[in-house]
Amino acid sequence: MPVLILATAVASAAPFQSKLTDSLNSKQLLIVVTNDWNSVGGTLYCFENFNGKWVKQFNNSMVVGKNGLGIGDGIIPVNLPDAPQKREGDKRSPAGIFKIGTAFGYADYAKTKWIKNAYIKATDTLICVDDSKSASYNKLVKNEPGKRDWNSFEHMHIKYYRWGLFVDHNSNNPTPGMGSCIFLHIWENKNEGTDGCTAMKEKNILKVLHWIDAAKHPLLIQFPKSEYNKLASQFNLPLIKLKQ
Repeated sequence: MPVLILATAVASAAPFQSKLTDSLNSKQLLIVVTNDWNSVGGTLYCFENFNGKWVKQFNNSMVVGKNGLGIGDGIIPVNLPDAPQKREGDKRSPAGIFKIGTAFGYADYAKTKWIKNAYIKATDTLICVDDSKSASYNKLVKNEPGKRDWNSFEHMHIKYYRWGLFVDHNSNNPTPGMGSCIFLHIWENKNEGTDGCTAMKEKNILKVLHWIDAAKHPLLIQFPKSEYNKLASQFNLPLIKLKQ
């Protein structure tokens, strides 16, 4: 099976650190590229690995946070001292390499058999907890008063979340204040950024949901174009012709 293998480059030249033997076994990549750290708009490229070769499946416009991107907590530590750092409430989307978790939406379970990821229905009681003091911080849970230990949360039954995917940013033993409730979801429009998610037209998030397959270990990679170029050359990622 083709695998995405991340190898450590020369330490003095590589801010992306990983073990030589670190194999992520990924056959699907969702690559988000923006012009710079503060850009709101950009492009999502979806690639799949066939017989060891990355082949682009489709691409579309998208938006990130209102304030652009900031280094997040993904599967590989990223050391870029001059880059913004993702923090709770900063309205930046996380930059880095992230696993993709549960799909969600308004549809009943019986009508989502075509989704090849775990799925949860976004009901009136489904929330995402953004209170870093809660045991449910950065988790999708039911808003049950008797079990509540949070003071703030995000409703999941809103129009932007008719369809979406949970991004595993700061999700493994989450660090308080590093950001929470990061999704791929439906945008308002091409000019309006999010509170920290990555968003696109409904037809495009549906295209992603029809394509993405948890068995192929999909990854989300988000960076400004200059940093993505460095990452691609160091780690044998798909090459993207980026406009200067």
